[in-house]
Amino acid sequence: MSRTLPFQRSAQAARARLTKAQLLPIPRAVADDLALRAHLSLEAIRGACDHIGPAQHITEVVLLGKFLSEAGHGDFSHESLLAADRAMAEVFDGGRKTGTWQVSAESAFALLAAIVSMYDRQLHSATLGALTTASDRLERFKGGEAYQPLRKRRA
Repeated sequence: MSRTLPFQRSAQAARARLTKAQLLPIPRAVADDLALRAHLSLEAIRGACDHIGPAQHITEVVLLGKFLSEAGHGDFSHESLLAADRAMAEVFDGGRKTGTWQVSAESAFALLAAIVSMYDRQLHSATLGALTTASDRLERFKGGEAYQPLRKRRA
């Protein structure tokens, strides 16, 4: 009869296993699905979208892209974040007035398309831990916490 492996059953051991899993890349199928959803949401607001969901999703993608960039995955300037924020504010203002959420300016669409493409690349290169941390930051931000750039770690 075979014996089971003697794993520690403490909370510390469980955290260590979770930490190791967080160091792995995002599974390709998950990264592909998340990237596809972002691209589809962008295309939805390129045309006349009659509901707010895709605009909200693009706003979340912009923030996740910034958070992943701050974690060392990609280059996303603060100026680009502010420009994307202005572009999405126009989308939301227009949507509240007309019931149609859409990016009207070609320059705003180009900026958002560049951010979504960067997010796509980030998903295919970042670790699961980086995405988990970025998602946690997004949830705290949506809950009312003020945006604070990550402090750079000293070498």
